[in-house]
Amino acid sequence: MRAMVIGGGVAGPVAALALRRVGWDVTVYEAYADPAGDVGSFVSLGANGLRALDAIGAAAAVTARGTAIPLLRLWSGRGRLLGETARERVTLMRGHLVETLRDLAAGAGAEVVTGRRLIDVRGRSAVFDDGTRDRADLVVGADGIHSRMRTIVDPRAATPVYAGLWTIGGRSTHPVEPGAFNLTFGARATFVHAATAHGTLWTAQVPAGRPGPAAEDVAALFAGDRSPATRVIERTEQWHPFTVMRRLPSTPAVHRDGMVLVGDAAHPIGAGQGASLAIEDAVVLAKCVRDAAAVDQALEAFAALRAPRTARMLRTAGATVDAKVAGPLAARVRDVMMPFFFRRFAARGSAWMYDYDVDWTTPAQA
Repeated sequence: MRAMVIGGGVAGPVAALALRRVGWDVTVYEAYADPAGDVGSFVSLGANGLRALDAIGAAAAVTARGTAIPLLRLWSGRGRLLGETARERVTLMRGHLVETLRDLAAGAGAEVVTGRRLIDVRGRSAVFDDGTRDRADLVVGADGIHSRMRTIVDPRAATPVYAGLWTIGGRSTHPVEPGAFNLTFGARATFVHAATAHGTLWTAQVPAGRPGPAAEDVAALFAGDRSPATRVIERTEQWHPFTVMRRLPSTPAVHRDGMVLVGDAAHPIGAGQGASLAIEDAVVLAKCVRDAAAVDQALEAFAALRAPRTARMLRTAGATVDAKVAGPLAARVRDVMMPFFFRRFAARGSAWMYDYDVDWTTPAQA
C-alpha cells in the first residue's frame, strides 16, 4: 500500500514516519525548498506532542534539537505573578523541528520531494504544478492553514479569516531566568519569552483590527509594562517573521474518497498546541490505517477518534485568544481572578490536554 503526503512541515513528515512504521510506502510532497537552520519562528511541544513522537521513535531526536522547559509562568503587565505550574515542554526553532522530522522520515524510507506544488487530486491521483502526476491508496493533506487539500476534500470548506491577532518575535541576547516559559499579559499586547540554548526566544501577540506597527515599533507596545519585554526586544539580534493569526469559521470535512486532512489543514489551533495536535493527528491516522481492514474504514475511525478532542481544543484556543484581546476592564478582572483559579484548577483543568496518550500498542477504536 502507498500513501502520498501533501505538505512537509510538521504533520507531513510525522505522518510519513508513522505510516512507514506500519509498512506503507510513502512520498512527501512539499511546495517549498527545505528550511535551513534558524528560519521561521519557534514552537513549543507539550507533553502530549512529545508522547506522540515517542510512540513512533522520534521524541529523542526532536528533544535533542531544543530546550526542555519544565515550568509555565503567567504574569500581569504590572509585574505580578499570576500563576506557576509544572508544564513539560520542549522549545525549538520551527526550522530545526522540520529538518529533524524530515530526516527521520527519510531515514525510515519515505521519499521527500520538495519544490513541487499540488494543483489537484482526482480519484486519488495528484497533479502538480510542474506537470508531474502521482497516484496512491491514501492522500494525506498536511499542507497547513492555506491548504489546497482542504478545498479538494471539502469544496464547501470556509476560507481562513483574520483572528484579530498578529505576532512577531525574535531571538535576543538579553539574558532571562532559565527554566520557565513566561507569558505576560501586557496592557496592549501579550509577551511570551523563554531562555533556550539558542538565546532568549520571544514573541509579541498583538490584538488589532488589522496588522499593526513595523518591527522597530514593537517595543513601544510594552512601554510602561513591568516586564523584561522592552529590554529583550531592544537586544534582538534575529527577527522572526511577522505572522497574521487566522482561524476557520467552520471545521471542514476531514476525509473523502481516500483523502484525509491533518493538522492546520483541518483545524488551525492556538493555545500553544498547534504543533502537538498536528503530531497527534498524524500518529493516530497511522494507527487507524494499521488496524482497519480498508482505507475508508480507517479514515472513518480517524475522524471519530479525533473530532471530540479537536472540538474541545478549538474552544480552549478561542478562550485563550479572548484573554489576549481583553479590554482594560476585562484585563483588570482577569488579573484579579486568575491567581485564584490558576492555583486551584491549572493542573487538573488542563490534564485532558497534556495527559493525552496516543498509546501506539493498543488497537485504534473509535
